[in-house]
Amino acid sequence: MRRILAAATLGLALFGAAACADTPVDNPGASAAPSAASSPAGVDKATACANLTKATDEFTAKFTALLPKLTDPAGQKEAATQLLADLTAFQTAYGKDAAAIADADLKAAVQADLATLGSGLAAVGQANGDVTKIQAALSTPEFSAAGEKVKTICGK
Repeated sequence: MRRILAAATLGLALFGAAACADTPVDNPGASAAPSAASSPAGVDKATACANLTKATDEFTAKFTALLPKLTDPAGQKEAATQLLADLTAFQTAYGKDAAAIADADLKAAVQADLATLGSGLAAVGQANGDVTKIQAALSTPEFSAAGEKVKTICGK
């Protein structure tokens, strides 16, 4: 069981590799102003990367805290429900700027990640608390590779 969850953790950690700025921006809107002239209709690359980092860091912290409950048979069902909620919140936060990202390559990479996350999220929901099925959903090659292109584009 722990090996299964370790694989799921690895998949999520790899997805979390989308973190693409050295430090999160406390006020992401403030950093968008200087580049407004170059991309008036979109979110600049640095701001998008900072927002992706923040979303990933927040999800990673929640998942790390939830992991022991997923390995405890008495708390697995409740933990699986919480994982589903946390993944949904992560998907929302990660995709917050997706439609408005000015950098075409970053935008495409984030949208691809969101599609992969959506598939994983659906599979976790269908698992109905079955940790083995959750692990299978989160350890697919596609899910494990998610975030890599964003990481590269953002310079991490």
